[in-house]
Amino acid sequence: MNIALESLAASKLKQEFQFQLIHSRLYLPKFNHYDASVIVIHAAMSWRKFPALLALKIANWSTPILYQEHHYSREFVRHCVANPSRFKLMLKLGYALVDKVLTVSNPQADWLVDFCQLPESKIARVGQAKELSSFMAVAKIRRHSPLRLAAYGRLTKQKGFDLLIKAIAHFPDTDVTLTIAGDGEEKEALQQLVEHKSQVSFIGEIDDVSTFLSTADAVVIPSRWEPFGLTCMESVAAGKHVILSAIDGLAEQLPNPDERIGFEVIEPLSIKGIIEAIEKVSNESDLGVSESQRLATEQAWENMLQRWRQLLAEYK
Repeated sequence: MNIALESLAASKLKQEFQFQLIHSRLYLPKFNHYDASVIVIHAAMSWRKFPALLALKIANWSTPILYQEHHYSREFVRHCVANPSRFKLMLKLGYALVDKVLTVSNPQADWLVDFCQLPESKIARVGQAKELSSFMAVAKIRRHSPLRLAAYGRLTKQKGFDLLIKAIAHFPDTDVTLTIAGDGEEKEALQQLVEHKSQVSFIGEIDDVSTFLSTADAVVIPSRWEPFGLTCMESVAAGKHVILSAIDGLAEQLPNPDERIGFEVIEPLSIKGIIEAIEKVSNESDLGVSESQRLATEQAWENMLQRWRQLLAEYK
């Protein structure tokens, strides 16, 4: 079950709405009727899932269906889609079966308007967030020597960790170290890039992200695509300096240029771009985002819940 929907169902909204979480892969068509005021789907749209989605629509014809688009974005298409026209057709057919498409960031919503000609009336810009109290509790630390960088997430092409590891090799281990948390299909390939250097360490999946971040000087997010980018929100809430690519939902989380204390943008997203961004951070004596930025990030959870409240109230 998706963490985002689990968090929503466990939030204070449960006092106003009754949630029932059902795990379904949508691979086989099942004409199950659900006794619900509204159905929310959180699964990546695909041709393979289309028959199951059609069956769900037919079996629940009078029930509004909301689809949370958490998977696709403008940069996803650029990096992963060989036939954009066919991909666009798949999205249009899928979205035609739902009443609303819920987006996790404004850049993603804007892309759907441009790419799929999706009308604004079909979109609900609910955004993405999480409860961040454990991250807000992370205390500010003095910069380490060597500089301690952290990166975390699924070890996949999307996250750009291959570029990061190659960039780290440019620095002596007396200047910079990198700890990577997470697991995924690219784990072995990434470990081979490291070879036998102690400068980069892999610690596998972690349960306590805030504790992981507490010992880092900065977090690197070199993602190739990111519909939202929850790692950035978590890192900012923890007060950490953030080195990130300005793409998709990550770009939305960047403050205005004159207010970017604690942010270093990777431009362009390349090995060279990452090296230059790390060099700039290495020259900083005081690292971290501002306290006002941390507080603004903490408020994002309440703001998102309010948008969900307004949306669900339409179907009560």
